[in-house]
Amino acid sequence: MAGARLACYAATVSEGPELADVLRERSSEILAAWLARFERSLLRFRRTTKAATHTSQVASLIEALTEAAHGGGAALQPGSDATRELERSAAFLGAQFASEGATGFDVAALLHELREVVGGMTAARDATPLTRLFEWLTVVALDAFAAAGLQSLREQISEQLERSPVVEILPKVPAVMLVGTPTWSVIDSLLSRAWMLAVGLSAPCLIIDCGGLTEAGEKNFERGYRGFLTQTQSSPLQVLLANGRRPLRELAERLSGENGLSFQHFDRFDSAVAHALERAGYLLMRRS
Repeated sequence: MAGARLACYAATVSEGPELADVLRERSSEILAAWLARFERSLLRFRRTTKAATHTSQVASLIEALTEAAHGGGAALQPGSDATRELERSAAFLGAQFASEGATGFDVAALLHELREVVGGMTAARDATPLTRLFEWLTVVALDAFAAAGLQSLREQISEQLERSPVVEILPKVPAVMLVGTPTWSVIDSLLSRAWMLAVGLSAPCLIIDCGGLTEAGEKNFERGYRGFLTQTQSSPLQVLLANGRRPLRELAERLSGENGLSFQHFDRFDSAVAHALERAGYLLMRRS
């Protein structure tokens, strides 16, 4: 019996200390080793920043990993309650890298080198759960990296689309050109600007050209146009929709009628301009 206890104790000692203890006691050593490995990692291509700029992020990861490892390596199950904070840290790291102009290779390199360092300082029994966990964390971080990059791109596109022309084509002939795939809020903003221009000019018509809208942009038109109509109630303004495909012009005509706004569609932009000029009295002035 005593021999069995001694054998069990010897096996435990040979397996090494608990994972959480190693991480807590050697955190500074882990961070320093990671710093050296990440700086020279072959996964990094651009190397736009020094490894030292990411030490606080990695220190947070090590701290979260230490907390998650209190149940031992077997507790490090991806998606579990124990790893939730660690996954949040990885996602935050990925999003932050996207804002810094880094690449996905940088994100993968950071986590790969950290896994190598931690794996080299811990017991063999923890190798498999650590590998599985870090693979999952890399996926989480890269997903956040991609999502943040896509959101940034959308914001840039929206900012560019908000600069779409809202102009006075000719005296008392305001027009707005909708292009690309603007969100409903961008459409609402553009139409609001066009409405203020029309009011300022005392224009009888407002031309809305939809020839440059994508199909996805047309789907966002309804909500943006509804917002515009809340401003034009009881207005004598006539909306001239140009180059709108049939579903779009039928929608705009119906919504305009429901809100008591005069509406007319033209297949060509120049035809809409000619109509607006006539309503503004421009042709009458020329004839006189």
